[in-house]
Amino acid sequence: MVELRGIQKYFPSNGVTALDNAEFNLRPGEIHALLGENGAGKSTLMHIMAGYLKPGAGSILIDGREQRFAAPADALSAGIGMVRQHPHLVPEFKVWEDCILGAEACTAGIVNRKKALLLAQSISDRWGFDLPLDRNTETLTISQRQKAAVLALLLRGELSRKYREIRYLIFDEVTAVLSPGETEGLFTLFRRLKAEGRGIVIISHKLEETLSLADRVSILRKGKTTAAMSAVSLDGEKAGKLMFGIDPEEPEPAGTVTLNATERQYRPGLAPELLVQGLSVKIRGRPFIRNVDLELLPGKILGIAGVRDSGLETLELGITGFLRPSAGKIFLRGRDITGRGPRAFRDAQGAFISADRTGKAIAPSLRLRDNVIIHAHRRSRRGFWGRFGIMDEGLLKSWIGRILEAARVDRNPMVKADSLSGGMLQRVILAREFAEDAAILVLAEPGWGLDRPGRERLVLALKEQAERGKGALVFSTDVDELLSLSDDILVLRNGEFSDRISLESLRGNEKTALFRELKERIGRAMVGMSKDSLNV
Repeated sequence: MVELRGIQKYFPSNGVTALDNAEFNLRPGEIHALLGENGAGKSTLMHIMAGYLKPGAGSILIDGREQRFAAPADALSAGIGMVRQHPHLVPEFKVWEDCILGAEACTAGIVNRKKALLLAQSISDRWGFDLPLDRNTETLTISQRQKAAVLALLLRGELSRKYREIRYLIFDEVTAVLSPGETEGLFTLFRRLKAEGRGIVIISHKLEETLSLADRVSILRKGKTTAAMSAVSLDGEKAGKLMFGIDPEEPEPAGTVTLNATERQYRPGLAPELLVQGLSVKIRGRPFIRNVDLELLPGKILGIAGVRDSGLETLELGITGFLRPSAGKIFLRGRDITGRGPRAFRDAQGAFISADRTGKAIAPSLRLRDNVIIHAHRRSRRGFWGRFGIMDEGLLKSWIGRILEAARVDRNPMVKADSLSGGMLQRVILAREFAEDAAILVLAEPGWGLDRPGRERLVLALKEQAERGKGALVFSTDVDELLSLSDDILVLRNGEFSDRISLESLRGNEKTALFRELKERIGRAMVGMSKDSLNV
C-alpha cells in the first residue's frame, strides 16, 4: 500500500500553499478517485507521489517503509508511475523509442531495437491501443499521446528483469479528450489492471463516470483532505457539494445555475459567419479530412463530435489556419482565408482555443503575463511610440488584470504559466479568447480540466456570446458537453460528417429518454457503429 501522510507543499514563487497536511492512501487492486475543485491540490499531491515534486513536509510510505523520491525515476523504481494531463514525448523519436526511454532492453550495452519494438507492439495489441509505433511522436494526436504514456508504464516491467513492474498507476484527467468509446476502452484497461492487483488513481472532473468506476474516493479542498470514503456512498451531486464545501444535506440555494435554462433569440436571414466548402486536408501522419462542408450562422453554436484520431484535430487546425488544406475553401465573415495561416484567421475576427493546451493554446515555460497578452500586445502599440514597437504598459496592465479577474485566478502575472493547475490554465485561456473582439469562437475541448462551476460559467459565457450574434464552433469528444452547449451537432467519422442532429426543438427536455437516446446515437456514430441516420 502507498500512504501519503501529512503532506505539505508551499510554492514561494507565487506564495501559494498548494497542500496543507494532506492525506492519501492507495491499496493494491483498487481504483481510487481523487476529486476536488480546480486548484484544490490534486495534481500537486499526485506529482509528489510520482516523484515530480518534493514535499515541504510529510512522508511517503510503501508497504510501511518510508520512501524519499528525488525524481520520477525513483518513484518508478519503487513501482509508481503517472500519466500526466499533458504527456511530454521526445520530438523526432519513434513512438516505440519514446516508450522504452529510460528502461531500454540492452545486450552488451546496445539497445536491442528488434526486441523492444516487438515487445511494444505485442503489449500495444494486447491492450488494444492501436498505436502507430513506427511514426514520430510529434505526429500523434492528444489521445494517442496519452495511450503512448500508458504503454510506456506497462512496458517498463517487461523490458528487462532489472526494472520493477509498475504496481501503482496515476491517471490525471486522461479521459478529458477521449470519446465515449475510448473512455470505456480505457476503463476496461483499468479494470484489468485492478484485477492484476495494481492500484489505480484517477483524477477527473467527470464525476458520474468516475464514481461508476471507483472503489474509493478521496476529496481535497484548498489543499486539505476533507473526505475519504467508499464510492458507493456517493453520487455526483453529493460529491460536488463536498468538493465545494457545501453541506451535502443542504438544499441547493436559489439562483443556482442550470444548463440550457433559456432559449436564445436569432436573427434570421443572415449570411454565415464561417463557411467551409469542400475542405480536404491530407497531411502525412495525420487523419485526413475529406470534402467537408459546414456553415456557422451568427448567434449559433455548432458542435463537432468525433474521435480525435478520426480527424477532429485535423479539421480544427485546418479551419484555424494551422494546417494547409489540399482542396476546398474557408471563408470567415466573407473573407477568403484558405491556406493563409492562423494570423489571417485572427485578422478576420476569429478566436481559437486549441485542445493542445500546452502546445498551441499556451506556452507553459513563459510567464503568465506573456501568455495573457499574446494577442493584445499588437493592439498596445499606439501613437507615436507605437510605430517603433513600444507597447503601452498601462493598457497591458489593465488587460492582464481584466483577464485574470474574469478567470478567477489570483496569481502574480510574473510567475511561469506551468505553476498553475490545469483547470486554472484553461480558465485563463478561455477568459483571454472570450475577451477578444471575435465574430466566431473555435473551441476545442473547452471544458477540459474545468470543475462544475467552471463548466457552468462556460455555458453562460457562450450563451451571452450567442445572444450578441457571435457564433461558436465547438470541437469535443465529450458528448455531454456538446449536448449542453450546441444548437446542432455534426458527427465526424473517418474525415467526413456521418450524422447531423438538431437540438433547438428539444431544449427543456434534457432529462428525457430522447436525450439519452441521442447521446447513445452520437457515441455510436463517433466510432462507426450507427447504421442509419434518424431524423430528429
